[in-house]
Amino acid sequence: MSITSHYYGRTQNGEEIYQYILENAAGMRVAVIEYGCVITNIWVKDNTGELRDVALGYSKLEDYELGGVFGAFIGRYANRIEKSHFTLDGKTYELEPNNGPNHLHGTFAKKVYKGSIVDGSLVLRAVSPDGEDGFPGNLELTVRYTLTDENALVLDYTATTDAPTIINLTNHSYFNLEGQSSGSMLEQTLCLNASTFTEGNAETCPTGRILPVAGTPMDFTRAKPIGRDIQAEYSQLQMCGGYDHNFILDKEPGMLALAAVARSEKTGITMETYTTQPGVQLYTSNSLQNDTRPGKTGGIYGRYQGFCLETQHYPCTPSHPEFPSVELRPGEEYHETTIYKFLTE
Repeated sequence: MSITSHYYGRTQNGEEIYQYILENAAGMRVAVIEYGCVITNIWVKDNTGELRDVALGYSKLEDYELGGVFGAFIGRYANRIEKSHFTLDGKTYELEPNNGPNHLHGTFAKKVYKGSIVDGSLVLRAVSPDGEDGFPGNLELTVRYTLTDENALVLDYTATTDAPTIINLTNHSYFNLEGQSSGSMLEQTLCLNASTFTEGNAETCPTGRILPVAGTPMDFTRAKPIGRDIQAEYSQLQMCGGYDHNFILDKEPGMLALAAVARSEKTGITMETYTTQPGVQLYTSNSLQNDTRPGKTGGIYGRYQGFCLETQHYPCTPSHPEFPSVELRPGEEYHETTIYKFLTE
C-alpha cells in the first residue's frame, strides 16, 4: 500500500491543506484531505474492472468550508444532543444550537488536522480545546486511516481528555455503489445486523423507546432495496422523508463485528461495514436536493443519491442514562474502529 500527498488548497484563514492518496495492490484508492479529515474519494473497481468513485463530495475546498458533512470526521458528539445541553457530574453545559433547538454533530468537520504517514497509515491529529462548542475538557484527537490489500478501509479514532466530558465520533461519508454521479441509490440493497432501533420524535431525537424492526419498514435484517419501503405510510419514515434512524446492532459491547452489507447488482460492488460501536445511523440523504453546490463532476446531487452508515453511540445519550455511556474521563482513552470493506463480483 502506498500513500502520496499533494497541495489541495488554502482555507479562508490562509491554512494550507494537503490531500493524501492511499492506494493498495488491487488498485483501490482513497483520497483524504486535512480539512475535516474528509474522505473526498473512494475509487473501487466494478465488475468490468472500471474504477468507480463511490463517495459523494465536492470538487473544491471552499465548498467544504461552506458547510455540509460529505465524508467528514464528526464530533465532538455525532448526531443530536436534545435541547443543546447536558449534565455531567452535576454541572449543566450549554451547547450551540445548530439544528433547531438541538445540537447536531459539532464542528470537527470544520477543523484543520495535521496529517502524517505512520507505519503505512495516514494519521491526522488535532486538539479540541476546552469550551469548544460548549463541551468541557481539552480533547486530543487522533484519526487513523488504513487501506489494506483486501480492499478494507479501516478508520480508527482515539481521544483523551484532561477533564470529564462526553464524546461520540463517526464518519459521515455518503455512499453510492454505482458511482457518486449515478443518480438514485434506492435500488441498491442493504442488510443491517439490527433487530431493534431507537424510536425518534418529530426532531429525530430518541424518545427512549427501543422498538423491534420486525414487521415494519425498518426491517433490514434480510437484504432488500433501500427504497423498497421508503415511501411507506409509517410515521417514523414520514417525519424524516426517509430513513434517518439509529439502529441498535446485535453484538457484544465493544466487539468488532459486521454491522451492514450494502450491494449494487449493477456494478457488482458490495460494501461490508464492521464496527466496535453499538449503533449505526442509516441516513438516506433525504434533504440532499437542498444543497446547490456542484458535486465532483459538476452535477447537483439529488435526494436519495447517497446513503450514510454512521457508526456511533446512540443520539441524545446524555438525556437517556439507560443508553450505553458516552462519558470520557482523564486517564481513560476513547478508541473506536470502523471498517468499510469492498468486494466485487
